[in-house]
Amino acid sequence: MIAPTLDIRDLRLTFSGLGGSVDVLHGISLSINREERVALVGESGSGKSVTARSVLGLLQSLRGTRISGDILFEGTNLESMDESRRRQLRGTRMSMIFQDPVSSLNPVYRIGVQFREVLARSNPGIDAAEARDRAAEILSEVSIGEPGRVLESFPFQLSGGMNQRVMIAMALVNEPALLVADEPGTALDVTVQDQTLRLMHRLVQEHRTSVLFISHNLGIVREFTDRLYVIYRGRIVEEGPTGSVFRAPGHPYTRALLAAVPRITRDEIPEFEADPGKFGAPKVVHGPAGNSA
Repeated sequence: MIAPTLDIRDLRLTFSGLGGSVDVLHGISLSINREERVALVGESGSGKSVTARSVLGLLQSLRGTRISGDILFEGTNLESMDESRRRQLRGTRMSMIFQDPVSSLNPVYRIGVQFREVLARSNPGIDAAEARDRAAEILSEVSIGEPGRVLESFPFQLSGGMNQRVMIAMALVNEPALLVADEPGTALDVTVQDQTLRLMHRLVQEHRTSVLFISHNLGIVREFTDRLYVIYRGRIVEEGPTGSVFRAPGHPYTRALLAAVPRITRDEIPEFEADPGKFGAPKVVHGPAGNSA
């Protein structure tokens, strides 16, 4: 039996500070199979991004952070892996696209230099000419017509949409098994965002990459993903095939999210409010035919 690309089991996260401890994630469990695109959706502050960063190991070393549970990548538990090995996985077998492409790229280095650093993670002996050729090749894949000019540019010399395409190319250049996309395109206008996401959709199919897609934009989720998990205040409240959840949402919070999607003619958005201390609603799991279990 082939292990899932990603399998998160009972992930719990607590931040501690001067004001005391705050429980952020309350037993998150989700899985992504090979070549599957899975969304984690919810409103701002629900725990989407911290889940993504926990998978990449970006929170574990922060002072005052306590994490428990298992994060299995291709059958190997990342939580039992030493930091140097986990760092080596980032950018090779696992990569991430962040919300703001401009702040994610180093402003003092040319794009070509940053590509070479990424390529060196999987091929330490790569020379400058080989790195440039590979970078130019994948920049062409993301529909950049002048890859040579872009490689010689600094991030501030490129548009937001161009920087986003550079980030996608950089994330896929080492052909990772898992791509974590945290609200990609949020910082762009809607036209460029649509073009960028369609481009990413084509590329992950061509590279046969599994995707954890973090978003609050349900329109994009419906087009882009195979399955979705709905997160509310650090808990998964619903999961299932994307089409099934959209056709027959089983949890009140999911119904409220779907009702909040802008429409030309819209009904009143149903109210949804829950006391996190009394959260007792069961998780809704959809079967293949869209029936709630």
